[in-house]
Amino acid sequence: MSALNIVTAVGEDDIEKCLQIARELPEWFNEAGLRAMERDLMGETTFIAIEGEEVFGFITIKPLNGKALEILWMAVGREHRGKGIGTEMLRFVEGWARERGFELLVVKSSGDLTYKPYDETRRFYEWNGFVRIALIDPYPQWGEPALIYAKCLKRKQAERRNRAVM
Repeated sequence: MSALNIVTAVGEDDIEKCLQIARELPEWFNEAGLRAMERDLMGETTFIAIEGEEVFGFITIKPLNGKALEILWMAVGREHRGKGIGTEMLRFVEGWARERGFELLVVKSSGDLTYKPYDETRRFYEWNGFVRIALIDPYPQWGEPALIYAKCLKRKQAERRNRAVM
């Protein structure tokens, strides 16, 4: 993967490519989720990992307020999983958010700890520095448990300042 770029999704073609990735991952995205995703893809900021015309993955974000940003949706195509694309998209969003003054990144994931496909999702976020802050059961909009994760985006700036002082 030589020329992978992360860019803002524009137009119906990009949205359809994102939805197709999600449709091919039914372990994570059910019909209700796909409907909500389509609405969010059209109304919120979505970045795509793309090489040429092929979309490898996407991440959709929404400001919660002036300091907190939520990841609404994120997926990497099955054939491209495990290659660092998700981590690259996450790092891109973290930089984008910092540049705009956001201090906290939030994401919700399935809180059903018996459903094994989401073990991978939870490990991904935890490996990338997210901390579980709450289990809401049931989460009102979902009717099932949700884990809330958060990551402080200011920490790296503070760590840099601390290193510079030492």
